Amino acid sequence: MGKRVYQAGKKTAVILAALFLLSGCGSVTEEMKTGRTEGIALLESGDYEGAVSRFDEVISQASRVTDFELDVLKYRAEAELKLEDYQAAAYTYGILSQVDEPKPEYEYLEALCLARGGNPEGAKAALEEGKALDESLSGFGYEEAMMAIGEANAASGDMEAADRTYQELVSQGHANTGIYNRWALSAMEAGNYEEALSYIQTGLALSDDTARKELRFNEAVCCEYLGQYEQALSLFQAYEAEFGSDEQTAHEIAFLVTR
Repeated sequence: MGKRVYQAGKKTAVILAALFLLSGCGSVTEEMKTGRTEGIALLESGDYEGAVSRFDEVISQASRVTDFELDVLKYRAEAELKLEDYQAAAYTYGILSQVDEPKPEYEYLEALCLARGGNPEGAKAALEEGKALDESLSGFGYEEAMMAIGEANAASGDMEAADRTYQELVSQGHANTGIYNRWALSAMEAGNYEEALSYIQTGLALSDDTARKELRFNEAVCCEYLGQYEQALSLFQAYEAEFGSDEQTAHEIAFLVTR
């Protein structure tokens, strides 16, 4: 399996390439510390583009890779991910995996970004590198990376690969409502509503509530597509009673009462 390939902005690539060549002690100025603080504030306020720009300015002042620069790079990658600039985020996580000590989380988060950016093969390569550092498969980002790869496979029409990914997660002990909801959505995208219902019902039997709302809604949708209109109406009404009314649910109920 080949190494992933992606591009970053010219400015970022030059800065990070320069940092990669340098390591050791470096001087962290008060201006750099202020820049990091301002970047974090922008990140927390939801101004992800502004945060990336501010972190770039801090990195451009660095002469060596120290713990401070690594911290800024991590914040920058987080901002890029939230900005949904997946190529840039994957590039930054890739750089972190080279300039810092080996950590599975860098590989997993790079895999997550590559998968969301539509590169499932590159994501699998990054995932495997993370797994080589994480024998228990419990590192931060592993489950999210696997979920993203499953979603990317489903989006590309490779439902068998998506099924294998979700099955692997479950067999490894990572079963939760979020996984079963994604598995159900993959089956729904393929038109396999009976199969989707089986995943939904398995997910609803679990104790965690992470994706219970989504599972309940998709359960009703599956019944509707299967022509089980009375059951779908009952499920949508129960959903509304449990989670409150919204435009989409109200529309579904209004349609189903006429069937």
